[in-house]
Amino acid sequence: MIDRFTEKILQIWDRLLDLVPALVIALAVMVVFVILGKLVYLVMSKLLDRRWKGSLIAGFVAQVFKWLVYLVGVTGAIDILGFGNMLSGLLAGAGIGAVIIGFAFKDIGENFLSGILLAFNRPFKNGDIIEVDSYKGTVRDLTLRMVHLRSAEGKDFFIPTSYLLKNTVINYTRDDILRLEFIVGISPEDDIDRTRKLILDHLVKDDNILDYPGPKVNTKELGEFTVDLQVMFWVDITVNRKTADEELGHTIRSKVITEVKELLDDAGVSMPSQVLEHRMYKDERFRIEQTGTQKDG
Repeated sequence: MIDRFTEKILQIWDRLLDLVPALVIALAVMVVFVILGKLVYLVMSKLLDRRWKGSLIAGFVAQVFKWLVYLVGVTGAIDILGFGNMLSGLLAGAGIGAVIIGFAFKDIGENFLSGILLAFNRPFKNGDIIEVDSYKGTVRDLTLRMVHLRSAEGKDFFIPTSYLLKNTVINYTRDDILRLEFIVGISPEDDIDRTRKLILDHLVKDDNILDYPGPKVNTKELGEFTVDLQVMFWVDITVNRKTADEELGHTIRSKVITEVKELLDDAGVSMPSQVLEHRMYKDERFRIEQTGTQKDG
């Protein structure tokens, strides 16, 4: 019994010794193809990024080529070890396993496919300010599985790509220009045309505001106690990149609001607050009676 066991061990050892040269060659092939795959990824990334800068396409195509090189290396190494027939059998019987794995990783696969569609559709890029449902912020990172948004409040949103594909995406900065607006309420007694001209003349002189599309001041509402003017202007968000991406445009808006307020104050244009007026239409007097008892001191 011991002799048979010893003989079996020696046979396995001899087989391992016979596999040593093939194993060394297979490992060398794997190392070569891993290095080659990384080089292919770097070269493809640089070449494709020139055409699709800031897009998922460059990274996705480069990843595909890298993993194809890896696959060739693994297949060659397995064939060198003499397990090529076994690999063919495993691949042939992998159909049922693929179905099971597909159900198990359904969400991951859905996000991956959505990432591929977004890569070729390219609705936004890194640095764009987008809004999806209730999530708004600057695109910080794009992957095939999720998108990283940073809000103006400093919140980080990691949104699955499938969620973006199923919902409406609003891109505020696709053309690198952004429209800002605010409301000014003036007194009904003030001259609307004069006030509009004052604001427009000031906006035209501001270097931060674009000449085209030009600024506008429209009469928006005739309220109960004010006439509301809507001030609209466009800014180029790429001019000052020292400002945080999520704050682009908002600092200019704050500056313009302050300057318009000071301008209207100097011009004597009043911006009244809400005033409630109570009138008595009947000649009646109110009688006020004191209730309760008061003890003498």
